[in-house]
Amino acid sequence: MLSRFSRFGAVFVCICALIARAVAATATVVVLHTNDLHDHVRSGQDQQGGLPWISAYVKQLRAERSDVILLDAGDVSEKGDMVSARTDSVIMYEAMRRIGYDAVTIGNHDCDVGFDRARKYQEALGQAFLNCSLFNPDGTAAFAPTRILTVGQLKIGIIGAMTPWKRDSLNEAEIGAAIHRHALELRPKVQLLIALCHEGSKVCTKWSRQAPEVDVFVSAHTHELLEHPVIVPGTGARIVQAGRYGQHVGRLDLTVDLEQRKIVAARDEIVPLPHATSPVDAAMLAWVRAREQKVCPEAARMLVEHNADHLAAAKVAALGAEAVRRAAKADLGFCGAERGVRSPIYPGPLDVNAVFCSVGMGGELMAAELTGAEITAYLTSLQQRDQEQTNWAGFKAKRGKGGAWTTNLEPAKKYRVAFSKLEWNTRFLRAVDRERAADSPATHPLLARKFKAKAGKTDLTLALSDYIAGLNSAHTSLARRAEELVAAGKLD
Repeated sequence: MLSRFSRFGAVFVCICALIARAVAATATVVVLHTNDLHDHVRSGQDQQGGLPWISAYVKQLRAERSDVILLDAGDVSEKGDMVSARTDSVIMYEAMRRIGYDAVTIGNHDCDVGFDRARKYQEALGQAFLNCSLFNPDGTAAFAPTRILTVGQLKIGIIGAMTPWKRDSLNEAEIGAAIHRHALELRPKVQLLIALCHEGSKVCTKWSRQAPEVDVFVSAHTHELLEHPVIVPGTGARIVQAGRYGQHVGRLDLTVDLEQRKIVAARDEIVPLPHATSPVDAAMLAWVRAREQKVCPEAARMLVEHNADHLAAAKVAALGAEAVRRAAKADLGFCGAERGVRSPIYPGPLDVNAVFCSVGMGGELMAAELTGAEITAYLTSLQQRDQEQTNWAGFKAKRGKGGAWTTNLEPAKKYRVAFSKLEWNTRFLRAVDRERAADSPATHPLLARKFKAKAGKTDLTLALSDYIAGLNSAHTSLARRAEELVAAGKLD
């Protein structure tokens, strides 16, 4: 018979064993995530975010903890800095390789010019994209669908997917089924499943119901800044997303039961990266600036040292229309806010790169000879066929009933008209196609002849930059000048 001391010792040993087992049965991981970086490799004009600031945050956290993974949910390319555009976005992936991303999926903009370019991005990144929904023309998988990461005792399965694409892609329901299939394959091998999806939270909710094995969906595409995860009813999956342009880093601290293969504790955070209070990776920032100086030295040219105005898209477009008119030595100018301006101009130091971030997609300037009747018909067609408007300079106009426009232009007179390439191709020529598709009469001003435009020697970015620099020299408020231009274009 055991003594009381022996019995107590045996119980104590059992308790210690149970405690040890409980401690060993869980593991932690910090999931950092970004999405929709869109070529924002350097600091933004709004003084928020950029890869050098992301790099500093990640380095600091990795110095403190050994259980950190870093994921990106796609659309790394397009819409951002001039240095990124001039390097075909390769600098973005080179920077991400330096930071040390653990897994990256591909976004629709990353494959806009085809999979060959995307494979060059993989080389710069130093790893394969993860995607289970895109295929080569011969039916083979375009990219690796999954990867397993090991963090201490924890094994994490990552599945990549993208919003349905224009070709060589599964549809929405098929993508959910593919995620489910890969989740079933990975589940016995891992304790945590993450779907890295270039798709918004609403669609990821649908996919969670198709693939309930997935614990976390890192979403993208819709530029949502989710302050807290969306919890999917019925599956319990967490859906996260961190806005756009690298202005924030998403953080998810998870504790996982290794035996039960489920999350038992979680803490979430959206980490803002204001330059005033956030550390910066000085070496990376210097590297970016050196590359910028090599491929596009004009990007750093300062236009306004202390711009006090916040210019919304419509005001940027008003300045743009006047800028292209002057740069092309034209009678009239067009610059649409809805398609030609992708971001506002913020208060603060304003350089050429900031203008590029706003209107860089406009491209080179185009000039055409159009009659007053054709210009008026263009405005009317935009309104009636697409419910869109544009901004103009050099004439007056007003909208009437039914979307018909009236101008002060002489109907038969020919005018030299300046457009950005984007405006000419996607708005003016599109308006011509819209009228043709609507079976408008052959006598319609946009159908009576073929239209041609000649490319100029500059582009929308440089035209607007030079115009802004001139206004600054004359101590003219950008916002006030934009308002004056809008007022000058209104027909009483």
